[in-house]
Amino acid sequence: MTDRKSNAFAKHNRLIVSIDTLKRRARVKRLLKAPPWDLVVFDEAHHLSAYKTGNKVRKTENYKLAEALRQHCRDLLLLSATPHQGDHFRFWMLLRLLDPTLFRDEQDMVENRHRLNAVVIRRTKADACTSDGGPLFARRVVHTEGFTLSEDERRFYGALLDYLRDGYNLAAKQGRQGRALGFVMTIFQKIAASSFAAVKATLQRRLLMLTIQEAVERDELLDVDGRDRILKEARDLIREIYDLPDDAVGRAQAEQLLAEAKVQLLKKRKETAAFVKKAESYDDTEIAAAVGEESAATMVSVALPEERRRIQELLEQFPNGMETKTQVLIDALGQLWRVNPREKIVIFTTYLGSIAGLKDAIERTFPGKGVEVLKGGDHGAKLAAQRRFRRKDGPQVLLCTAAGREGINLQFARVLFNYDLPWNPMDLEQRIGRIHRYGQRHTAQVYNLVATDTIEGQIFLLLEEKLHGIAQTLGKVDEHGQVAEDLRAQVLGQLSSRLSYDRLYQEAILDPSLKRTRQELEVAMTNANLAREMVFELFQDLDKFNLGDYKRFDDEGRGMRRLVAFVQRAARLDGGEFRPRGEDVYELVLPGQDALLFATDRDKALQQEELNLLGLEHPVVKQWLDRYTSLSPEERALIGNIEGNGIEAGLITIWQVVVHGKGGQVQQRIVRLGISPTGERSPYLERLSKDLLKACPCRKGVSQDRETVGRLVNGTASELLHRELVYSGFLPEGASYSSKLLACLEVAP
Repeated sequence: MTDRKSNAFAKHNRLIVSIDTLKRRARVKRLLKAPPWDLVVFDEAHHLSAYKTGNKVRKTENYKLAEALRQHCRDLLLLSATPHQGDHFRFWMLLRLLDPTLFRDEQDMVENRHRLNAVVIRRTKADACTSDGGPLFARRVVHTEGFTLSEDERRFYGALLDYLRDGYNLAAKQGRQGRALGFVMTIFQKIAASSFAAVKATLQRRLLMLTIQEAVERDELLDVDGRDRILKEARDLIREIYDLPDDAVGRAQAEQLLAEAKVQLLKKRKETAAFVKKAESYDDTEIAAAVGEESAATMVSVALPEERRRIQELLEQFPNGMETKTQVLIDALGQLWRVNPREKIVIFTTYLGSIAGLKDAIERTFPGKGVEVLKGGDHGAKLAAQRRFRRKDGPQVLLCTAAGREGINLQFARVLFNYDLPWNPMDLEQRIGRIHRYGQRHTAQVYNLVATDTIEGQIFLLLEEKLHGIAQTLGKVDEHGQVAEDLRAQVLGQLSSRLSYDRLYQEAILDPSLKRTRQELEVAMTNANLAREMVFELFQDLDKFNLGDYKRFDDEGRGMRRLVAFVQRAARLDGGEFRPRGEDVYELVLPGQDALLFATDRDKALQQEELNLLGLEHPVVKQWLDRYTSLSPEERALIGNIEGNGIEAGLITIWQVVVHGKGGQVQQRIVRLGISPTGERSPYLERLSKDLLKACPCRKGVSQDRETVGRLVNGTASELLHRELVYSGFLPEGASYSSKLLACLEVAP
C-alpha cells in the first residue's frame, strides 16, 4: 500500500499491506471507517499471537488488528505453515478469530478435535498430486559440500573472531546502550560467513567512515592540522577502495565521494537508534542481514576503542588469491557443465559484497556462459532478471542476493548452490523453494557449501545432525539419506518459534567449543519435535485430501475449450484469427498488431518465454470480456428467442444464486428453470441445452404479451426458484440466499 494521501481502505477494492503498516492506530481507525471487506487474508497467520500467563491473557497488536478486521469483513482466511506453535492456548485463540463459538477453551478443542474440520484445512506437499493421482512435485536432493579454510584464511578468520568477541563483550557491558554495537557485530559475523571478500569490503567502508568521523570531531575541536591529516588518509582510502587513479580526474572523483560520505555519516548519526529498533523488528530473517550490510559500515557513532587501528590490522592479514569456497564452487560448476554444457544454475549469496567477486571469478573461468544478477529493487527489475536468465540463449548462471528468496519462480532451473548459509534454516528452505516448486520436471539438486572449521559451519552441521537423528527415529529418512521434506518443514517451523538464531550464533563466538550451543540446540530440537507430535495428534482427525473430491470440480478441460471458442469468435469479429499452432498452442493475429502465441497448458507456458498462458486475466482476453459483458442483454441474446419446429412454448430462465449459511459459509450455483405459458415448471424446456446455444436476440412480434412474460419472470419464476432450492437441499434450514436473473429466453414453436 503506497496511497498515503487519502483513505486507501475506502478508495481501493483490493489492497496488499503489511501487518506492521496496518496495525498503527491511525490506520486501524481509517480502516474501520471504510466499508466492510468481502475477504481478508492474513499470510503467516501464526504471528497473530495471544498469550496466557496464569489467568491473564495478553493479546499482541497483531492479534488485536485481526480481531478488528474480523468484525469488519464477511470472510476471513488465515494462512500458515505452522499455525500451532506447540501451545494449545495460542492455537485456540487463532481459531476464535474464525469461529468464537467452536470451542469453549483449549481443553474443549483437544477433546473435540473432530470439529476442527469446520475451520482447518491442512495439506502437505506429499498430498498434492496431479489429476491422475501422480506426484505433483519433483523430488529434491540436498548435498552438503564440506571444505576447510586455507592457512591464511584461518589466520584472518581467527583475528576477525577476536574483533567480534571484543565487540560483543563491550556491547554486553554497555547494556541497553550497547545494542547498536551488538547489532553491528552481528552483521559483521553474518557477512564473514558469506565471504571474506564481502567482509573486506564492509571493513574498508567502516574504516573510511571511522576516519571521516575522526576528521569531523577534529574539526569540531578546531584542530585544523589534525583534520587535514585525517582527511588525507580518507582520500587515500577512497582511491584504494574505488581503484581511482592519482590524477586530476581521480582526485576530483575522490573529493565527490568524500563529500557524499560526510553527508551520509551525519545522517546516520541521527538515524542509528531508530535503525537499530527497526532492524530488531526483522528478527532472525535473512532480509535483516541484507538491510544491515551498509549500516554495519556507516554506524560509526558506536565503535570499539581504537577501532580504526583494529580494522587496519585486520585488513593487513586479509588472505590473497581466490577464496577456498569460491574455488570449490568453480570446480563444481565445471563438473556440472562437463555433463551438460547448457545447464542453468542458480547461486544464492546474501550480500552484494560477495556478488562482485563471484561474478568476476565465474566469468573469468567460464567465458561465454554468462552471469545474471538478481538483487534488491522493484519487482519489475527482479522479473526482468528472471526473464533474461530463463531465455534459452540467455545467461547460464543467476546470482541471487536475499532479494531473490521470495516472489521469484525459477523452476526452469534444477541446480541451486547455497554459497552462504542463512542462520535461520527456514530461510534456506525458502531459497530451495525457488527451484523446487510446481512446474519443476526434474529432481532438484541443491548444494550447500559449508566451511567445516568455522563456527557457522559447525552449527549448521550440528543442526542437520540433530534433525537427521529425529528423522531416523521416525523412519523418515529415504534411501538417499534425505530427511522427509514434510518432517523437515514441521520440525524447523517449530524450532524457529523457539530459538533465536541470532543469539545462538552470537553466543557461539564466546563458546568456541560449542558446548553450550550443543546443549541449547539439543533442548530446542527436542521441544520442537514434541510440539510437532502435539500438532500431529491434534490434527489427526482432519479430513485428508481426496482426489475423488477434486475430480467433482474437474471439468476435464471443457472450460478451456469454451475459452478458446470465445477467443476465436472475438478475434474473427475484430477481423483477426486465433488459429492452432501445435499441441496446446495457438497464434492470435489481429489487424495492425504483432502476432501473439498462447498456450492452454500452464507447464508449457512456464517453460517457453514466448508463450502467453491463455486465461481470463490475460489483457487481450480481459479486454474482450469487458467489451462483451458490457453489452445490453438483448445484444448478448440473454433476452432472446429460440425458434424451432415441434418444441413447446414457454420461457427458460437462468439464475445466479448465492446461499449464505449459518456459519458464514457461502455457496454459489447457476440454476436453470423452465416455465410453461400457464406458469408451471417445465422440465422439458430445461433439457433444451443444445438449443440454448442457438438463441437469437429478441425480434419484434415474437411475443405478443410482454406483460405476461414479465409476470412469469418476476413472480412465478421466483417462487419456483425458491421451491427448487429447498427441494434440492441447496438451501439448508436457517440459510438465506440472493438471486440474480442472468438470462431469459422465450421459446416459440
